[in-house]
Amino acid sequence: MHSYLQILVRVENDGSLHALGAFSSKEKQKAYQEAAGLKDNQIRLDFYNGPFDDSIKVIYAGHRRWNMDRFQLGGYFRNESDAWNSVTQEGYVSVLRVDTSYAEEQALEREALELYAKLQKKWRLSSYEDLIAREGIQKARANIMLRFYEDTLESFKPQTRRDIRALYALFAVMLVLPFAILFFLRSAPDFGENIARVEWLPESATDISFYRSKQVEVYEFNMDTDAFRDWAEARGMAVRQLINQEIVSRYKAYVPPPSSSEESSGSSREIDFEALKAWQQAISVKIEVGLIAKGEDDSIAVYDFYKQRAYFEHLINF
Repeated sequence: MHSYLQILVRVENDGSLHALGAFSSKEKQKAYQEAAGLKDNQIRLDFYNGPFDDSIKVIYAGHRRWNMDRFQLGGYFRNESDAWNSVTQEGYVSVLRVDTSYAEEQALEREALELYAKLQKKWRLSSYEDLIAREGIQKARANIMLRFYEDTLESFKPQTRRDIRALYALFAVMLVLPFAILFFLRSAPDFGENIARVEWLPESATDISFYRSKQVEVYEFNMDTDAFRDWAEARGMAVRQLINQEIVSRYKAYVPPPSSSEESSGSSREIDFEALKAWQQAISVKIEVGLIAKGEDDSIAVYDFYKQRAYFEHLINF
């Protein structure tokens, strides 16, 4: 039983604070510090009060941006969700493994970055260098290491609004790709674009684009407000006014991209940030003013007052 954990914190030249690890003894903290080559004037020590069971393996540190580009520590937490609650949109969360060694941390970081490099090439993500340029090296590394430690690096799909706020800039382009890969390996889906009418939607629905398979139904269509209410309620969905901004995946996130001779030859090319941003906007839609309807089967439909367009999403057996 540990009465407290000692936190080793690196102090940057601009005053930013970055937590490096949590230790149950002064000796283990000193060993990490010496291996990392950190002098006493480059660090400070914090304490996280317990008691903690000997079985605890990891805690989380919340970092939030303050005073221009500097970071301060928002606290230490026993779970990731509490850590995210403590940071702002510009902040990030670090994984602090209890009583880790500097060599172990370096090995984990190399493995995480090597995996990210493979995914970057495979999915044409922003390069690690671009992430550092936009986010700073500490935030870029911490976000990749967090996902690596939680064994979800390949998904990169935020599960809550809190995650979306914190990781949107880094992982937005991969919101739905893992699901799409799974779906494409299953039975052949049905999809269409700008269809005048389909038999599974009421006649009032026009300009319909969709992707439908055994695992997912995503479609969008034009319809007036009253007709949308009637359609949603007929499906057993509860309709209410949209209060917060809602982000919904579009059918384009699941439709296979057109093949090209360059891609078939196995070559790859870099896509700049503006192109990635445009692509992300094509595969999802943000709606701020409208209606939202939710079904007991976890289906969701959002109606945009301005465009008079409805967006429907239902992930089946997830």
